[in-house]
Amino acid sequence: MIAKKAAEWELMNICPKCRICASPTLFFAKATILNKYEVSYFRCGTCGFMQTEEPFWHQESCAEAINSTDVGLVSRNFAAAKVSKAIISAFFDTNGSFVDYGGGYGMFVRLMRDRGFDFYWFDEHCINLFAQGLKHQPGQSGTYEILTAFEVFEHLTDPLAEISKMLHLSKNILFTTKLIPDNPPVPGDWWYYGLEHGQHISFFTVRSFRIIARKFGLYFYTNGQSWHLLSEKKISQPLFNIISRYKAAAFLDLFQRRPSLASLDYQKAVSRSRQQG
Repeated sequence: MIAKKAAEWELMNICPKCRICASPTLFFAKATILNKYEVSYFRCGTCGFMQTEEPFWHQESCAEAINSTDVGLVSRNFAAAKVSKAIISAFFDTNGSFVDYGGGYGMFVRLMRDRGFDFYWFDEHCINLFAQGLKHQPGQSGTYEILTAFEVFEHLTDPLAEISKMLHLSKNILFTTKLIPDNPPVPGDWWYYGLEHGQHISFFTVRSFRIIARKFGLYFYTNGQSWHLLSEKKISQPLFNIISRYKAAAFLDLFQRRPSLASLDYQKAVSRSRQQG
């Protein structure tokens, strides 16, 4: 069935509309995904957004929420906790509640709660190992000061629809994804295409994010690399650029201390265990 769909797409030879601005796209390149599927990549001439053809292989590639080649998962969670702490402390209410969207195993949520931030977990595709009892509950829509979404955007088949879902939870989205260069490399010359696991299907530019911000009536901030913010708040772009860098955030982490929520979480876990027993 998958091979048939791929053949049908090849025969149609259609360049799809951009998933961000609906402008025409141009064929960019072909690449082999998962070592077996030949896939076409298309680039928008208006906003520079890069997308694959309709990802018929995506269910297969996402059978495991965390791909086996992701050996830097733990170190990136620790780095993300420091940068997030710096950004929240500089621009947002540190006493608010927060949700990690696409939270994976829950490690980031645990790290942030250990730093004193009231974080919750949400993920439709991964088991929660480290933030049990801290799952986002329906009915909390719009109550979060910030929604974080780390390494989520590159996986999205319909970015605008997913961002709309995120905005029901918070009007401030702090997220990471690599920006594709203005002169994009072909697949095989840039590791971020993720050909071996096939999970990366959307690649953004600053222009594409500015269009997204306008569509939703938000401001867009970026450090020009991996850290970005869509927000209802007007903040300092130069300051965001500085404190979203790891070295600056790590320095600030030495001084911005808050009481850990670990003890409170332990007491709640014990209480749940007794009730279930």
